[in-house]
Amino acid sequence: MSRGGMQRHRPIRKVKTGGLYTGLVGQSWAIVFSTAGHRVRIHDNNPEGLSRGMKSILQKMEDLEAKGALRGSLSAQEAFKLIQSAPSIEQCVSDADYVQECVFEDFKLKQGVMAEAERFVRPSAILASSTGNIFPSRLSEGLKLKERIIVAHPLNPPHLVPLVEIIPAPWTAADVTSNARRLLASVGQEPIVARKETAGFIICRVQHAITAECFKLIRDDVVSVDDLDKLMPHGLGLRYAFLGALETSYLNANGIEHFCNMYGDAIYELQEQSGPPIRLEGATLQTIQQQIEQRIPLDKIDERRQWRDERLAELYRLKNKKSSE
Repeated sequence: MSRGGMQRHRPIRKVKTGGLYTGLVGQSWAIVFSTAGHRVRIHDNNPEGLSRGMKSILQKMEDLEAKGALRGSLSAQEAFKLIQSAPSIEQCVSDADYVQECVFEDFKLKQGVMAEAERFVRPSAILASSTGNIFPSRLSEGLKLKERIIVAHPLNPPHLVPLVEIIPAPWTAADVTSNARRLLASVGQEPIVARKETAGFIICRVQHAITAECFKLIRDDVVSVDDLDKLMPHGLGLRYAFLGALETSYLNANGIEHFCNMYGDAIYELQEQSGPPIRLEGATLQTIQQQIEQRIPLDKIDERRQWRDERLAELYRLKNKKSSE
């Protein structure tokens, strides 16, 4: 953010954002910022991909508008007019206050994009990466503006799933983290800040633990893949859509201390019995792939993603329903 518009207790001014790469996550970030009234430029090194991305963004916003789930007060057309395609990184980021990098999860590629972006951005700009597993200290190492670089890792798609984790490097300037948090909150995201770098960050540390336990249950032939995949949408996920995991435990007893007194030993024993880490490969992987593919053929995966996004839009609308409706 530029210094003039992001001082504490002042309202967030409309900023210029630059998005690098127009894949699914990049498109979604463009929707997040434009529907909040910010000017957005997006870049992709593939001109055809950039053109497809722009068309996809408009289609998604129009679909959300038709369902009453478009964020903000702007129409889809009004928000889309705030988005411009940029044929080069320089044109994308040269006057941006905030840059969100969304290229493939490849360290050399991401650091290369950051290195090129820092050549053209303002010294006061924030450079954020959507990476889910590269430490910001590694990503920014050796770069001239390394104190302006953070990770802002979303859940996919961020315009429907608002949580985003902000991870600073040890040398990230304090105002970068605080200003990024304020900006992301102002556009409807739900930012959380990691106090230190940790493997898997926060989202993946919890999410991958669930995935690994699912693999163990299939490996040990405890349950079928189809039945296991009912656990979240028809069970835990219903609570977790509105409650945090710790609050869930808190409410399931008379506070978290009471919960741990009742179940702490059993949970400890369960962790021991669950066994060592499991690699997501081999026969177990093939079993899961085959059984899910029977239900969702790979040539139908885009249709299933669309179905997912429609359900997320409905849930977003429900969770943000105004009391007067």
